[in-house]
Amino acid sequence: MTSVEEFIALSNRITMEYEAIVPLLSDPEVVKAAKFLAELDKLAREYDFSSLDIMTLVDPGRALQLDKSKAVKPAKTQKRSKRTVQQ
Repeated sequence: MTSVEEFIALSNRITMEYEAIVPLLSDPEVVKAAKFLAELDKLAREYDFSSLDIMTLVDPGRALQLDKSKAVKPAKTQKRSKRTVQQ
């Protein structure tokens, strides 16, 4: 497959997926879930956690499945402590 053919195939796939997702955007449950996930991601980044770290806490079995299915693992970020020692 040439680069042009690959581009056209991907463009068509994106168009089909976009057309499938548009009706879902008006569903209140989808909007609610998207807002929740966005807030969860924001908090995870604030405290230097990954989505997989949170999944491990919430559903360890599912997190293990997700971890095994990843072909390439991103580099772990060094966690920094938010706590300070009061004297």
